[in-house]
Amino acid sequence: MLLSLLLLAPFTMYGASNNAQDISKLKKSLEPYIKHVATQQDWLTSRLQMYWATHATDVYVNGEAFSHPGGERAPEPTVKFNGTRSTASQYNRPQLENVVPYDDDSTGSVTYINRATGKMERTNPNKTGCNIANVNQQILSIARDAATVYAATGDTAYARLALPVLRTFLLGIYYRHVPVDLNHGQQQTLVGYTTFEVIHEDAINRITDMYPTLRPLLSATDQQRCDDALRHWAENIIANGVPHNNWDLFQAEFIARIAMVLQPDSSYADGHGRQYYLDYIVNRSSVRQWNLKKLAAFGFGSNPVVWYESPGYSTTVVGDFCDFANRMDRDAHVDVFAMLPQLTKAVANLPQYLFPNRMICGFGDTHPNYLNTKAAKAVLDYAERHQRTALADSMRTLIAAIAPTAPVSDVSKWVTPMFYAPNVSWLVQRTGMDARHSLMVSLNGSLGNHQHANGLSMELFGKGYVLGPDAGIGMSTYSGLDYAEYYSQMPAHNTVVVDGVSSYPVMMSQHAFHVVDSAVTSWGSYSVLYFREPETNALQQRTTAIVNHGARGGYYVDVFRSHRADGNDQMHDYFYHNLGQTLSITDSTGREIAMQPTTDLAFAGGHLYAYSYLYDKYKAPLNEPLCIKFTVNQTNEKMLPLTGRNITMSMYVPADTGRTIYKVLSPVNLEYERMPNQPYNIKKQPVLTVVMRQQGEAWHHPFAAVYEPSSSLDAPIVKHVEWLKPQSKSGDAAGIRVTLSDGSTDYIFSSPVAEPMRYGKIKVRGRFAVVHADR
Repeated sequence: MLLSLLLLAPFTMYGASNNAQDISKLKKSLEPYIKHVATQQDWLTSRLQMYWATHATDVYVNGEAFSHPGGERAPEPTVKFNGTRSTASQYNRPQLENVVPYDDDSTGSVTYINRATGKMERTNPNKTGCNIANVNQQILSIARDAATVYAATGDTAYARLALPVLRTFLLGIYYRHVPVDLNHGQQQTLVGYTTFEVIHEDAINRITDMYPTLRPLLSATDQQRCDDALRHWAENIIANGVPHNNWDLFQAEFIARIAMVLQPDSSYADGHGRQYYLDYIVNRSSVRQWNLKKLAAFGFGSNPVVWYESPGYSTTVVGDFCDFANRMDRDAHVDVFAMLPQLTKAVANLPQYLFPNRMICGFGDTHPNYLNTKAAKAVLDYAERHQRTALADSMRTLIAAIAPTAPVSDVSKWVTPMFYAPNVSWLVQRTGMDARHSLMVSLNGSLGNHQHANGLSMELFGKGYVLGPDAGIGMSTYSGLDYAEYYSQMPAHNTVVVDGVSSYPVMMSQHAFHVVDSAVTSWGSYSVLYFREPETNALQQRTTAIVNHGARGGYYVDVFRSHRADGNDQMHDYFYHNLGQTLSITDSTGREIAMQPTTDLAFAGGHLYAYSYLYDKYKAPLNEPLCIKFTVNQTNEKMLPLTGRNITMSMYVPADTGRTIYKVLSPVNLEYERMPNQPYNIKKQPVLTVVMRQQGEAWHHPFAAVYEPSSSLDAPIVKHVEWLKPQSKSGDAAGIRVTLSDGSTDYIFSSPVAEPMRYGKIKVRGRFAVVHADR
């Protein structure tokens, strides 16, 4: 696509507003700074974080931490680089009034507030996290607002406030070189001019908002140098970063912003102007900056169309992608939606992430929340502008349907009883979208970006909440030790660990499950998934079913088979985590079983570090069928009409030779610590966890469980569970007899292979079957 028409494309200042009320508010907020600059011209500019003393052209980093400034002395002060890649800091930045003017020395130090003492002191930037960039962005935001007022009113006082900040900062970029990583590591491919990641060069947003207004006030020489600073910035973003995930999109956003404030290509000797950089986004590609077509082809599956990252990132990326596509169409006259039909298809699939409580699934690096409408609103704006009535009506319907309080009938039109996305190794089974009565299980492997080492993992929903969730991301998200050792590892998920060592690389993972069999039936749904656990070369098969009894309720069935291909099985551990404050384990008579303290489930023995995060551990031999009850004492008064005071997940498990059951506490759930409408203070409650350990293989001795959510408003329908041994050619068939409260019975059959199975007079064929017998 030739972008020569972009010569005529209008620029829209993102931060601009001609609304009189907005301008009035900006004027009021700028009053103190106007007064300061009127009496001291450099009051604001001098507080920029710059290499005032050295005018350093070079910056050196040791991996993810600042090392020192260097290089030749530039004619102008240069922009100071951030302290670390992480936001963690030993120092707080001062209020702007207390920032030391022209604060710098030969080492690039800054004067910030020691968090331990509360006192201002000089320190190395590598102890200050991202505060340097934050101070600069605050000052640039003030200048941007002043430029907005100047554009609306013509009052030169606001130009005098903004222009020195813009000029100082951009010339400080012009004379700077890209930082050098002394480790010669991956960080060298990620760094920007001001931050450790090109996707966090947020100063570009403020600069490009005000540049069109202030550029004419610069001298011709400064105009050229400032243009070149922006072009160097764009070139570095093209050269650095990550092309195959959300980074590419964030990078494209910065490049587009820069492109739209540059002059036409003919204005520059190398021909790299507005059209060149916009064309780079659409048609060209570098090693670390793919064009939008290539990114979409890589990131979206073909059937169905789902972005290939964990839900928290996927929903965000689709929103950002559509918003960017809408602005490219509006401001640059490039119809990205026409080029990439995947976008509107992906938006239509977003509701499939929703549990019946209207919050998204939580696998991988995700903090579940209500579904953002950013993507649908962007498509709606595009559709209305192009008078595409059907598309606009569809997006209006979608926006209304995913609202947390929307009728069940509305959101139900956007979801299906079963949904499988191969490109993220994710499968959903659901009975509906009623938060009180519907059931849903989310099953995931580890394929795509921001994924965990979770094997064949599941999340279970019931009575308004995901009662059996993943554990989350960790206290410091994915940069913390707890993330590396526990939250991203299998013991934090509802899965099976082989020999205490099951793991594989997290983040960008390539470990998918395969669907062996699945069906939606008159009684519910089931899926049979196969996974090869790479650490021990173990074969795993998980059969998960929802047995639905309509308004009366329903329950889950989980049969997990696992064994090493070489037959050298030591043990297999089945992990299940559930919300709640109390956990009881009783026998068939309803009596609590006796459990003994144990030091089992430990790192000792060469097992995963994650085992060391388990504590208050008790065990007992699993030599009789048991009923495990996780109870949530609902403290959220808002949710009581929906859930009742108490919510219980009942888990029924069979006895088996060589099997032990453990009751333990796991670290707090950090998937839900941001979740609205929590049932209790999630962040302060250790997670109730049950582990079943099978000595030897767990294929001929599969793990099996029946799960039923109930509440003080909805009594359980499962009265009794018995474990059967159906006849089958393989000899590996498992059976369950579930007696319901009305006296009727469900007979459940599961086999690792499709075969005839028989129990008494009941005959079935396949890998899974349910036979209902009325009383």
